[in-house]
Amino acid sequence: MKEKKLMIPGPIQPDTKVLQAIGSPVRAHYGKEWTEYYNETLDYLKKVFITKGDVHIIVGSGSSAIDACLGSAFGTGDKVVIPINGFFGERLKAISESYGIEVLPVISPYGEEIQIEEIKKVLKSQSDIKGIAVVHLETSTTIVNPIEKLGQLAREENLTFFVDAVSSLGGLNFRMDDWGIDLCATASQKCLGSPPGLAPVAISEFGWESIEKNKHSKHGWYLNLRTWKQYAEDWADWHPFPITMATNNVTALHTSLEDLLEEGIENRLSRYRNLALRLRRGLRKIGMPPLTPDEIMAPVLTAAYGPGGIPTSEIVDFLGEKHGIKIAGGLGKLKNKVFRIGHMSPSVSEDDIDEVLYALDDFNKSLSGR
Repeated sequence: MKEKKLMIPGPIQPDTKVLQAIGSPVRAHYGKEWTEYYNETLDYLKKVFITKGDVHIIVGSGSSAIDACLGSAFGTGDKVVIPINGFFGERLKAISESYGIEVLPVISPYGEEIQIEEIKKVLKSQSDIKGIAVVHLETSTTIVNPIEKLGQLAREENLTFFVDAVSSLGGLNFRMDDWGIDLCATASQKCLGSPPGLAPVAISEFGWESIEKNKHSKHGWYLNLRTWKQYAEDWADWHPFPITMATNNVTALHTSLEDLLEEGIENRLSRYRNLALRLRRGLRKIGMPPLTPDEIMAPVLTAAYGPGGIPTSEIVDFLGEKHGIKIAGGLGKLKNKVFRIGHMSPSVSEDDIDEVLYALDDFNKSLSGR
């Protein structure tokens, strides 16, 4: 396989220092020295989540963390409101239904924000609702959903609030405790700047209460957050997790988190916003307008329309084959209607943005020969 510049919504191309960390000698996953290093990694994550709650690192994809949170906090027959305005909102629904959860979907068109007032109507029309689950950054459309407002609503209604922050943590403003988030799932390979393989989860005190109240506790072992809590407590001094930890992945994540905290979260977010605006200005200039207006842009991901009548899969293939740049196509209802450019890697620069724009403009020029 030819190496390509990754400009997709994850995995990102990590910094050289992070790649060197994952390529370091394998370390034992238990003992005093490793446990101190692992706990320091958890402390770094707490600073990014901005939480005083518990954090665990599951070995798996971001979907494994989502699965763990939903399956641990809710059970068969529990009613959960899920706003859906994209492919990954539908994924939340599918994961929830695999646990027998009764999903109350609140559907908005792809490319539009979820509607808080519509969610309030559902809450008033139904009894015994246990929670709300939502995607923060819907990568299929690049829409950023208003999780701060949803968290306030969940607190008012005494509901358990779960957020899928797989594509947003470390790249968008995020304050877990202040926004009333009870369970949150993310992944190492996106804005956290590390290779794939780790799925951090964060749980508030209220989140643990919800888990303990869930009568359907026998949904599994590996992705049952009770299991992770038990080992974090019982084996805290030498092996604070129930499995063989992926030590090299943790070393890489530790390194990328150090870089994030050294740069400063606000500084990084500001840099991402500037890159996003540069890209969006360039897209408009070459006649490929962004899907969303700048006022609701995602600073780490941009979706755009291609030339009229051209399936956007052709643009994806052209950039990969001629310029060695990997971008993404549309998902679900937006397949072949938009293409997506990820700029969530900590190492993405203005030169990278300009290189993508040059390649897209080259695609436009190639159309003249048809």
